[in-house]
Formats: sequence, C-alpha cells, structure tokens
Amino acid sequence: MTASQSHALTFVLNDAGGTAAGTQARRGFEIAAAYWSSVFTDNVTVNLNIGFSALDANVLGSAGSTRAGITMAQGYGALIADRTSALDAQAVANLRPLGTSNLAGFGAVEAIANNFANGTTGLNGYTDVSTRLDNDRSANNSTLAINTASAKALGVTRAFNGATIDYALADASITFSNLFDFDFNPTDGIGSNSFDFIGVAIHEIGHALGFVSGVDSVDRRTSPGQTAAGSLTSLENSIVMSPLDLFRYSSAGNLDWSTQNTPYFSLDGGVSQVFGDSRFSTGVLNGDRRQASHWKDAASGAPQIGILDPTSGRGQLQEVTATDLAAYDAIGWNVNFDVLANSGYKYTTADAYRAFATAVPEPATWGMMILGFGMVGASSRYRRRSGEVAVV
Repeated sequence: MTASQSHALTFVLNDAGGTAAGTQARRGFEIAAAYWSSVFTDNVTVNLNIGFSALDANVLGSAGSTRAGITMAQGYGALIADRTSALDAQAVANLRPLGTSNLAGFGAVEAIANNFANGTTGLNGYTDVSTRLDNDRSANNSTLAINTASAKALGVTRAFNGATIDYALADASITFSNLFDFDFNPTDGIGSNSFDFIGVAIHEIGHALGFVSGVDSVDRRTSPGQTAAGSLTSLENSIVMSPLDLFRYSSAGNLDWSTQNTPYFSLDGGVSQVFGDSRFSTGVLNGDRRQASHWKDAASGAPQIGILDPTSGRGQLQEVTATDLAAYDAIGWNVNFDVLANSGYKYTTADAYRAFATAVPEPATWGMMILGFGMVGASSRYRRRSGEVAVV
C-alpha cells in the first residue's frame, strides 16, 4: 500500500491485482491520485482498491463506491457548513427549499422523475417514457446516498440511523479492463491504438470522490417490465439520489431526476448551465444510452465537457476542465483556486504526467502490462457500479 505525499488530500492505494508497486499501472494511478491531491485541500484520506479484471465489452474501467445514507437535512447542513468559496456560496444559496418529510426531521425536496413501469409495453403502458413531479415526501425525496469519500470531505460522520460511517473502509474499488492497450505516458500523445491510462484513472477516481447520480437507479427501476411493487415501493423507499443530484436541473426551479429531459449542472437554481454547457447524460435504458453519472457524451473529435465524459477514444488525450472542478466544489470538496473566476481552466493528462511523474518511482520494467484489442470502434465507455440503501 502506498500514499501520495505532501498534500492535504491523501490517497491510500491497495493492489487488488495487477497494480503492484513497480508496475506501470501503479505509477499511472499514483499520478492520477497526485492530480486530485494537488487541487483539493481537504485534510482527509481516501482509500481505494485498484486492479485489473475482465469487464463487459467496450468498458474501459469501472468504479464501485462505498456509500452511506444520510437525511436530506444532514446533506443541506453539511453543504452549508462547508462553504469556503464563492462557488459554494452560490450553490448553497440556490438549493431547493426543504419541505416536510414523511420521515420526521429528514426534510424533503421535490423533483421531476420518471413514471413507473407498468407491463412490458413501456412506462405506465405507454410506448414513450413519461415523467411526473415526485413530491410525495418519501425516502427518495428525503435522503441522500453519499460516497464515503464525499462524507469525509464534508465532515459527515454518521448515517441517517445514527450509525458511525467507518472512515477506515475502502471508499471505492476501481477496476480496469484487461482487454485493451493503454498508453501510460501522454507527453508524446496517446498511441493511435491505445487509451489514455492516466485519464481513465483520473475519471474513475473522480467517481469515487462523488461524481455519481441516483438517476442511474431511477433508470433501472423504471424500465419496461418492472412491476409497481418492484419499482414504486422499492425506489420510493430507498436512498438513491446523490449530493450531485441537488444541482441537476432541466429548467429554472425544477430539479430533474428523470431520464427524459435535458438535465444540466446548475448553481443558480436551474436558471443557467455552468460555464455555458454542463449537460448530463440521461441513462442507459430510457435515456441517451449513457450512464447518468457523467457529462453529456461529446461527439467524436469534439471537445468534452470534462474528464467525466462517458467515453474515451483511442488516441484521445484526456483533460480535466473547470466544469469538472465546479461540480466537486459544489458537493463539498475544497478547490485551491477560485473556479468561478477561472472558467477556462483545462489540465491535460500530459500536464499531470509532467507535474507528478518525477515524484512517482519509475517502474523497473516498461513492457506492455496488458494486451488485447477486444473492441471494434473508435471509443469505449466507462461503467460505474451503483448502490442503493434501503430505508427500513
């Protein structure tokens, strides 16, 4: 196990196979972790299991995060207490009002959501998915599923039921596919048949740090064929939405947790998109065929909204943008510069390599660690494993 050095945010990386000290993969992960440590000033430790394994076809990497269920009132209180930047102040000032919850003291918000499945012809019997206003004050309106890494950044120590959140557990498990060729040194560009390893690592660590959405669970639970008992009862009484979903809008004043509209990240209550374009993906099953826990997929060759784009192409150099960092700032991470005043911020994986590779030991062998070209096409996607917490 190793940890990044000399930063308030520390990562502990635990080899789960194929990422032992001295390998190119370990070095790539450490450079990716060093990037996040360089921009976040939160004095916390994030524990990650990292490794290689067979994943689904066309999936480059996957991150499964440990989560805790907290009340909506807890989440609001933590965001308010954690204000350290102009962006934080704007984000908190425009949170949707908390109403009364069916769960005493929890607080509740309302949002646009999918209708529930009814039979096999589509949601509620219709061919097209429809939406509704979810304002029934049930568990999904009254709670948040927070990544434990995010909980650490916000200083949240207890779940909704009073149980202590164990900071010593792994905050996430990140797995890379062993079917693809990765380029570990982006300073001379990314090989035409390779993927940007450091970029994928920054992306997956980004999910562990809280770039997740409960809309992926909504998407799954409101698919054709789901029964009312299997969707309505289960979803409405589960903790699924994330802190990032508090800033997911489709119009002014309307939080949108559906898969049907055009959601975007907003700091002003949905009046505008952050930095002009901060659209989210909408869901694999009922949306745009990309997981909702990502920015809107950029067209091939077009600039990405940020490193949390759902796909990466062969030969494509990845970069973190101000829009990425704005999302983390809003959900509780403390960024070491004023993101609102630096909307043009871009930081490539080549920049990260030049800045942090000298601090990471050179691997003894630079032979290709993983081989295989099991994908046909120009790009591959990421996958995030979602989790739900039932309220009982």
